[in-house]
Amino acid sequence: MEWHAPWDIRIAMDLFLGGLGVGVFLIAVLLNVYDKERNSKLSVMGSYLAPLLVGGGVLFLLSELGRPERFLSTLYNFNPQSVTSWGGLFQIGFMVIALIYAWQNFKGKTNGSTFRTLQGLGVLFAILVGVYHGLLLASLGRPLWAGGMIIALFLGSSLFGGMSLLVILRELGISIGVPAQVRSEAAAASSDKEFNFTMLFFTISAVELVLVLGWQFALYRSSADTLAAVNSMMESYGGLWIGIVIIAGLLIPLLGSLLTLVKDKSSEMSKGMALTLSALVLVGSFAFKHIVIMAGQGALPLIF
Repeated sequence: MEWHAPWDIRIAMDLFLGGLGVGVFLIAVLLNVYDKERNSKLSVMGSYLAPLLVGGGVLFLLSELGRPERFLSTLYNFNPQSVTSWGGLFQIGFMVIALIYAWQNFKGKTNGSTFRTLQGLGVLFAILVGVYHGLLLASLGRPLWAGGMIIALFLGSSLFGGMSLLVILRELGISIGVPAQVRSEAAAASSDKEFNFTMLFFTISAVELVLVLGWQFALYRSSADTLAAVNSMMESYGGLWIGIVIIAGLLIPLLGSLLTLVKDKSSEMSKGMALTLSALVLVGSFAFKHIVIMAGQGALPLIF
């Protein structure tokens, strides 16, 4: 009998889009804190995208469940010992905060204690949602998902993907919904304090590559069940894993950003390189989550 995975690509889309939303929000806040005037356009766009991306991921989750009330039941039947219950609370909380934060940006109310409070709460809930994505898998007890490294891997992938999406928006000059006053302030801002995306690109890609390789090395040195799981993953997805996740999604972005920094540590990547590497990161991030989710389920149905 052919076995069908109880989780399909829609779960990967949920974790991928939700992760992008978390990453976009965190980078948008970083840009706002680093230099509010110069980075205001990108920061505002990030505030718009964050709740839309997380909400889009939840829609994929609901379509996979087939019964939307199962998601809502995590609120009115809240179980403090359930990772899923906490995850539902974190995601709804983040979307509410992010929507209010986006509205404040749209109205230009970016000064004062209310905005800073929303920023702080948004960062907290964004991190909680990002941690929840990996913790959900770790809590299920599957050999491929066991341990804390899967949490760091998912959070790092989300942050890298969110940053890459903002880089694409910047290079394409997209500023939909950004108030005219914000655009004029950004255009008039000095370039003395320009945010260096290349350095951040290099740093995150290096850390994530070390985490992925360290995780895979640790799996090979674990129990027989874990070794069987990672061998099965490589047999089924080895080409995609090495070609898309490792080489295209991490190694090429690492080398590309490093090449730019070697030439001039304060310079930015060219437009063509930034767009190409960012697109590779997004593809690699989705491939990573999809492969880990599909391969990690093994040959037994998940128990809820």
